[in-house]
Amino acid sequence: MQAMTEEAPIDNKRRRIAAADDSSQRIGCLTDLPSGILAHAASFLAEPSRILFAVALDRNSAASPNERSAAIVGNEWSILDFGEIEKDLAAKLTDDDIEKVLLCIDAVNKVKRLKLANCVNITGAGLEPLRGSIVIEQIGLSLVAHHKSPSIYPAPPISCNHVIPVLDSIIEREGCALRHLQFPQVWREEPSTDSEFHQFLLRYNQMWENREHVGCLECNQNLPYSGNKWIGTSTHLRGYGTQDHTCYDCFKHYCYDCKIDFCWTCQTDYCEDCTTISDCKYCDNSHCNDCYEHECHECNEKICSKCVEEQYECYNCADCDQVLCSECIDDEDVKTDVYTCNKCHASCCDVCRLRKFRQGQLRCTDCIKQVAPLLVGESMRMCKEIELLKIENKKLQCEIKELRTKESEGEKSMMKLKRVRPILRCVIIAISSVPPPQFVKKRVESLIEREHLERDEADRRVYRYMA
Repeated sequence: MQAMTEEAPIDNKRRRIAAADDSSQRIGCLTDLPSGILAHAASFLAEPSRILFAVALDRNSAASPNERSAAIVGNEWSILDFGEIEKDLAAKLTDDDIEKVLLCIDAVNKVKRLKLANCVNITGAGLEPLRGSIVIEQIGLSLVAHHKSPSIYPAPPISCNHVIPVLDSIIEREGCALRHLQFPQVWREEPSTDSEFHQFLLRYNQMWENREHVGCLECNQNLPYSGNKWIGTSTHLRGYGTQDHTCYDCFKHYCYDCKIDFCWTCQTDYCEDCTTISDCKYCDNSHCNDCYEHECHECNEKICSKCVEEQYECYNCADCDQVLCSECIDDEDVKTDVYTCNKCHASCCDVCRLRKFRQGQLRCTDCIKQVAPLLVGESMRMCKEIELLKIENKKLQCEIKELRTKESEGEKSMMKLKRVRPILRCVIIAISSVPPPQFVKKRVESLIEREHLERDEADRRVYRYMA
């Protein structure tokens, strides 16, 4: 009996090992996991990555979404922004990937906003599943992230031949909901009235004209005004191919005299409620605050990238990327300066120039000559700092001396208190041990009898001591 009980734990352990081996054999890959586990794991991914995960698990899920794909991707897909995934991953996506993603989520009936940020490797053929959509409101084809310049090098392969037919199928549908379009800069760089892109712009503007009256939400002025169109078609203007009077984020319509402005960096309209736009200090062009990459290191005034690149009334250090405006450079209170060498044409601030000189990295003789006054100025500043430290040291010495005198006076008073305390203690003891009056009277009479005391004849209450 005892032997059987000792063998039982061994049998249980063998069963557990065998069960673990069987389970590992049953789950050979991710597709063998239950849909609930896969959906929970995918919930930690960005939304576009979640769709790519579902497509990668089941190749057939793009053509006919099965139960597993539906559990992973979900049903709410009003916004699909590829800017939410890593830039490198988005750049690797092909038209086949985009097409499978759109089919997987039934984009033609669900997606209202599509932004192909950083998808620079597509031609546009993958947008075919959007053909004839009546729910989509915005299509972003700039291929750059939010608040980024649309300039892309090398030029992306996106083609009008693939994209324009899909857009035509959308704007031709009755009940079309399209409200905002953003095109790649490569289409807008060389405008031509004979191009297929220009002809689509005319059709898109005609679609807006066929709609009901649209006015500025602030002043109720008819939009667009002064003979302009919703998308610029003037080939000689910089705003060619960009949509006007429509906020990129909220789709609200305003005139440029009210609450909307154009950012010259990302080349997009924003209203005041969605994005703060301010003018460059020098060129007066408006830019989103999120688009600004430079500001003066001293006065913190916003300066656009174009002015910095051209060094228009401002100077940029090539080493630390510090920017200084001309007003701050001329200000005597500003200690830092940016100097552009006439010989090597290198722009460098004083701090970086000194650092490179001390590290032996300066090779240009003109740059080395600029270091001498910096060293002199640094030594003068150090001398002033030393003088200030000496004055501060003297003040501290005086304060220490005053504290020491106060401390010595405090010690003396404590010594006096220590001497007074025993005397007070004796007095308190003497007062507390006074005998009763009858006893005192008897002792006084006894002293008189023994001729130690005698009464005064003038005042009987006074006693004299007899030697």
